[in-house]
Amino acid sequence: MHQRKNTTLIQSLLLATLLSNILIVSACSAESSNAPVLSNQSTPAETYDLGLAYYEGDSVPEDDNKAFELFEKATDQGYAPAKHYLGIMYYEGLGVEQNYQKAFEWIEQAANQGYANAQFDLGVMYHEGIAVEQDEIKKLEWFQQAANQGYTDAQFNLGIMYHESIGIEQDYQKAMQWYLLAANNGSFDAQNNIGNFYEYGYGVTQDYDKAFEWYAKAADQGLDVAQLNIGGLYENGYGVPQDYDTAFEWYKKAADQGNQEASNRIGRLVMNGKIDDEGIVFIAPKKLVSH
Repeated sequence: MHQRKNTTLIQSLLLATLLSNILIVSACSAESSNAPVLSNQSTPAETYDLGLAYYEGDSVPEDDNKAFELFEKATDQGYAPAKHYLGIMYYEGLGVEQNYQKAFEWIEQAANQGYANAQFDLGVMYHEGIAVEQDEIKKLEWFQQAANQGYTDAQFNLGIMYHESIGIEQDYQKAMQWYLLAANNGSFDAQNNIGNFYEYGYGVTQDYDKAFEWYAKAADQGLDVAQLNIGGLYENGYGVPQDYDTAFEWYKKAADQGNQEASNRIGRLVMNGKIDDEGIVFIAPKKLVSH
């Protein structure tokens, strides 16, 4: 679902557990205020924009109560994005007492008005059974509607569903179609998964050159799993000359981001005498702290 002040969920090597922590809105607080002043002639969109500024702390001090008030005002004029955010605030209990049922109702209203962000979130709520019974068919329907409007997260997750047979029959061709749409919209997770399809020949002719090309797109955006996969191509000589030093360089990029598998592969290269371990520093993975 929606989380404020968080980072985008990174899908693992190819097998994403998926569909929560999806809609992410970054926020940064500010000391000074350059917020517009609303008048009786202000449009619903202007009212919503000011509410979003207070929600995110963008050019104004973060204030959930003001954000809720402004979103509510915009919803009185039927503005779908404001309805969506009103649902988010009920979902998170920000500026109002947490109420999943009201969250669902507002998000559903926005979704029924054709707002893609809300359609996707409604699909997530059906997936997780939040204020409604779990329903994979409805989840698919809402994701499909959002994806057809070009909503990248919906396109990517439809790819995951067809790829992993999650609530739907496995279909690599359809998975690839949705991955391509998401990848062309900038999804580095989709770019990585397309590379994986080409590396292993899932629904396509195996092609290491294309695998490298797609992995590189994601790796250039800093995706550690894609960096790991490029390292694997160099270690094994798949589509590129076998080069343990170059494999190490890619593994190290991933390991420096905390990718444990990359650290393991570096250790294996050292143990097998493929690279010199002089100057190599291993970064231990972070441990979970229980309270």
